[in-house]
Amino acid sequence: MPLDTVSPAVGTISNLLTASGAAGAVLGFDRSVKFVTEELKAIVGGDVTHARQIENAIGVPINDINKLSSYIVTIHHRKMLVSIVPFSAGAALVLRATDEIESPPQISGIPTIAEVIRSVVNRSLAFADLKSIALEVSVPESDERFRHHDKLADALEILLDNSLHYVAVGGQIVIGVRPMDRKGKSILLFFVMDNGPLVPEHMKHVIFESGFIWNVNASERTGRGLFKVREFSTAHGGSVWVDSKGGKACTFFLRVDPDPAR
Repeated sequence: MPLDTVSPAVGTISNLLTASGAAGAVLGFDRSVKFVTEELKAIVGGDVTHARQIENAIGVPINDINKLSSYIVTIHHRKMLVSIVPFSAGAALVLRATDEIESPPQISGIPTIAEVIRSVVNRSLAFADLKSIALEVSVPESDERFRHHDKLADALEILLDNSLHYVAVGGQIVIGVRPMDRKGKSILLFFVMDNGPLVPEHMKHVIFESGFIWNVNASERTGRGLFKVREFSTAHGGSVWVDSKGGKACTFFLRVDPDPAR
């Protein structure tokens, strides 16, 4: 079946995979394979119609396709990074040799905030590369740590995933943090800034409500799962909001109090 009769979103992601020369596939929500590159067929050993065949070939189960994730596997004595990147019609699966990727820092115990941000970015590099998006990290030198780093990573992943969805091919995203002083109190201000479309003024608050339903076909920029970011910020004495810088950049801000046990 021609790709454009299946879904425009599937067609777009499939074209990106083909153009990049990556070993990858497009999975539907039912884990069926909507598209697969010749490079991945070579790894799997033939035609691929279901995620189960990919799992058998790489030797590990594929994580929840509704969540941005990545993990390392060894295929033919070569370590590869498997990335799962959800989008409106399913998920993209991309395999890259780890020698093509900057190694993340080794984390023991509670990671620094810089390590948390870089780990989130590493999970998104494959998809950013497919869309030729410049993904930058802006983090000052600091040994600051956050006890609930896993929940922090989840919140930042949601913000970054939304930027990756809305930013056009060849766009730019910057993710980072700034330790700040607010009325004599230390705070951590995280941000994800991109040059994608702006959030309409009348949507700037409602998109963080738990009852908000994301419409991928809507012409306006909104977002998916943003209520989870608000819940995280509220639980840590902070807040989340979206703003536009000079009408040219869309920036999501996440403010939290530093971990008192850091």
